[in-house]
Order: sequence, then structure tokens, then C-alpha cells
Amino acid sequence: MTKKQQGELRRWIAFSAIVIALFALIMLGKSIAERSGVLDDTGLIGSDSTIDVGLIDAPKSLDIRTEQGTAVEQALLGNVYETLIGRDENNKLIPSLANSWSTSKDGRTVTLHLRGNATFSNGDALDADDVVWSFNQIISKKYVGYERLGSVASVSADDSSTVVLTLREPDATLLRALSGRAGIVYDSTADLDYTTQALGSGPFIVGRTYKQGSTITLQRNDRYWDSKKAASAQVTLHYYGDESSLLEAAAEGKVELALPLEHTSIADIGKRTGMKAVQGSSTSKVMLVFNCGTDSPMSDLRTRQSFRYLIDTAAVASSATDAKQALGGPIGPLEPGYEDLTGVYPHDQAKAAQMLTYYSTRYFGDLTFLVPQEYQALGAQINDYLKQGTSNLTAINPDMQVVDDATLSQRLKSGDFKIALVSVDGTDNVDLFNGVDNTLQYQNGAAQQEYQQAVTSTNATDYATHMATFARTVSQDAAAAWLYERGINIAVNPKLSGYPVNLTDEILPLEDLALKKH
Repeated sequence: MTKKQQGELRRWIAFSAIVIALFALIMLGKSIAERSGVLDDTGLIGSDSTIDVGLIDAPKSLDIRTEQGTAVEQALLGNVYETLIGRDENNKLIPSLANSWSTSKDGRTVTLHLRGNATFSNGDALDADDVVWSFNQIISKKYVGYERLGSVASVSADDSSTVVLTLREPDATLLRALSGRAGIVYDSTADLDYTTQALGSGPFIVGRTYKQGSTITLQRNDRYWDSKKAASAQVTLHYYGDESSLLEAAAEGKVELALPLEHTSIADIGKRTGMKAVQGSSTSKVMLVFNCGTDSPMSDLRTRQSFRYLIDTAAVASSATDAKQALGGPIGPLEPGYEDLTGVYPHDQAKAAQMLTYYSTRYFGDLTFLVPQEYQALGAQINDYLKQGTSNLTAINPDMQVVDDATLSQRLKSGDFKIALVSVDGTDNVDLFNGVDNTLQYQNGAAQQEYQQAVTSTNATDYATHMATFARTVSQDAAAAWLYERGINIAVNPKLSGYPVNLTDEILPLEDLALKKH
């Protein structure tokens, strides 16, 4: 080979090396861009992006089997753990691990048909044996939600994808129970510390960086059985001590989603954070409850009716920062059997005053009025409405006592109150009037019979019809003064898509969260 040829060869080798190096740099840049989320044909930041969510009230542990309260459900249900039946944003039942189900004509047999391809995040197959084992564990070990399976007499597997529930009696609430903790399917062979670890079949797994009371890191489950994987590689839940700290984090851009902001109006959320403000619906309600015990003035129907007339429910709902809409009964718009009952006792001070002339000035005596600390301003508003019933014949002067949540709970259970301002979710609210929970000592045979007919219905239509009648009966009986359905105020990064809006105080599905490019 001549020197000239050798020189040309060296130049060719050098040129090739440069081309290879440039190609490597391009590929490296592409990889970095994709990981940082700047390349995606969908118009969304790439699938390897991470999202930060700000919340309040961290769960004390990750043990969804035994941890009380809704915080652990909010974080893990639907994200890490999946249920046999799901719920959409309008609280309608939808397929989940069971892609279909049927109820026998007599309502005593429920058959669940499982998806044949479901697996746990460790790769183990999820089949009917796991479902049967999970039911037995939930019931025998009394995991949270087990009481909602009280109608279940036995559970069996017909084959690997078919589960049969045999009921002692028809139970129209069972399918909805299976969309909550009572419907979680656990891996029967898993061995883990549930307080700090989690293993389910959902689109996320819990990362190893879990910090109790501070952060829960959810990472995409690459083994997820559904073809639709989580839109983002990681979602980190950050827990803040109070709403002010959460608002500050949102304003500083530390989180893309912040909720709930109960004490900040929708208008103020935008001003204080620079983020988009939205309000979702819930099944939670705020109401004034009455002690209906025989030694309480609230045991008298006329008293309860007059109190409801005294309160301007529409004005209360319009002024409360966490109100979605006014309510007139125990069932909200997202629950079966809802009917607008706000017209049953419209605000009518004159009518209330006329009804109250029946009582002497000493009748109400020391009217103990319990108010939780977070609703002190609302308590003062209700107090003012009730005082308007005072006349030269009748004196209403509530003894308003602002207490912490623990004290409120204890005094409600012991009956040490006459009236109280409370916030409850849909199920707990109904139980106060159907004979299940005797906290208020409320009795109404017709209402409680209607409720029993509802829960033993063999189809959803009959259940909703009976629940509507139950709700109207207890509303007309002035069993409580329902004020409003609680709204869920949320601050959202304008570039964020796929975020849930309704029911986020209970469930917070995060698999669709993604950031837009522009």
C-alpha cells in the first residue's frame, strides 16, 4: 500500500469515527430528551416524566388492610391495589378485575367473571383462587370494610376465572362494596411488610423511597396486565401539614396537582397559586344533626322542623368555600336514589317563629351546640340563624362549643350534645338514620323499613327507588338539617392532563396523569 493510499485510509477511518461519534451523541441526546419528557408524538411530555402531587393528611402506614381513614385508600386504591369492581368519576360501577358480573333473579347469588390475563406486580397470575383467599382473609381477620360483606355466606371458585358469592339474603349494596376495600384482591403467596410495602395488581408499584408521613413514590408497574400502562413513569405524593403549606408548595411550582383546598375559594386558589382552579363533587356532606333522645328538645318533630326553616341553606352553601351545592336530604347527586329535596324546608323565618310559639321560654334550656374547629365560622353562622327564632315567648340561645375532632367524636357517641355540626360521607350519613348507627337516637319505622327494602332489592332500579323514598321520608321528618354537598377544590398545573376531579377525597386514580408539551 502506498503512502498516499495509507493517508486516504487514515482520513477515511477518522471520518468514520467522527460519523459514529456524532450518531452516538444524537442517540444519547434523543435518550436524554425522551427521559426528560421533551419528545412525544402525542403532544404530551414523554412517558418517562414524573409528576408531583400535593396532599394533606398522610396515612400512618401503607397497610390498606388495617389502616383506618381514607388517606391510604386515596393513595393506593386503583393505583397499586385493584378491586373486583371499579367506580368512575360519576360514582357509577364499572368493570375492573372482574370484567362482568351477574346477580341471580332471587338476589342470593352473585357471579363474578374475572379477566383472564390479570397479574400482580411481581408477575404472579391473579385468578379465582386469589379472590376466594382474599375474601376469606378480609372476613376472618376483619380487615377494614369487612362489615360490608356481612351478607356473604360463602365464596367459591367455579374455575380459574369465575367466582361465585352465595348470600344469606339479597344485598343491593354488595357490588358497590366490592369497589372499595372489601373488593381488593391480594396475592395469596406474597410475603411482605404491609406497613411499609404494598403489592397489588394496579398500574403502579410503591417505590423504595417511601417516607412515612412525608412522601409516597408511585412508579409505573412495567408488568401491568392491561395494555394501557401508566402515562408517567413516576408520581410522587407529597404530604403537607396544613392547607397553607400546600398552597405555598403549589405557588412555588413544587407540585402539579394540589388537593383538597377546603378553606380556599376557587377564585383565591388561582390568585394565590397561579394555577388553574377546579372543583369536583363528592359524597361527603355537611349537616346539622340533632340528638333525638327522649330528654332532648330535638326529639320533638315541630322543633326539628322549625330549626330547618330557620336556616337559609342556599345562603350557607353559597358562602362556604368547600360547598358544591345545597342539600335537603341524606343522598347526594352522585348516589343512587338522589332527589333534590332542598324545597322540603325552604328558609322561612316567619313560619319558624309561628311554630316556635308553641314552646315556653325555658323549653330549650342549655342547647349544647358542638362545632368542629374547622367549621367554627360556619357554626357561628348557624348559631345566628337559630337565634332568630327567639321571641318574647321562646328563647333559643345555643351554647356553641368549638371542639377538636376527637372530642366531637367522643361526645357524639356519649350523647353529650343537643345539636352538632358534622361532616360525613355518603354511607355514614345514611347509617345515622337507617337504624344501623344509633348516635342520634333517631327512630322512624317507616324510613327504616324503606331502607331495608332498598338493601334487599334484587336489582339496581328497585334499590334506587327505595333509597329515594327513604331519603324523602327522613327529610320530611327533619331528622337533620342537611346543609350542602362538599366540593373538592383543586389547584392544577395548566399543562397537566388526565387528572381526576370527582371523588378525589376517596379515590385518586393517577394512571392518566401527564404533562403537555406546551
